[in-house]
Amino acid sequence: MSTSKPGAVVNALTIDVEDYFQVSAFAEHIPRKEWDSLPCRVEQNVDRVLGLLAENNVTATFFTLGWVAERYPSLVRRIAQAGHELASHGFAHHRATEQQQGEFLA
Repeated sequence: MSTSKPGAVVNALTIDVEDYFQVSAFAEHIPRKEWDSLPCRVEQNVDRVLGLLAENNVTATFFTLGWVAERYPSLVRRIAQAGHELASHGFAHHRATEQQQGEFLA
């Protein structure tokens, strides 16, 4: 159900919930097995984004890594409680094209 006025501009905003060391560009430089040993800024960064969105009465879709959700469940709850949509971004950026069928289906 849309609450927009006829002719109003409607935009979609999506946000990837991940930390700097989890982006695909760093996959060869920061192995997955090292993630747990690195300082994580995702919680403070998402809280800042949530504040900015609230100040401007904007909602978004947050694509969250399972790795983040597993370690920061209260962060995921805060996103949902603020009225945003939650979506899966996979568990740890393991590309489907690099997985065997059984691994993908698991």
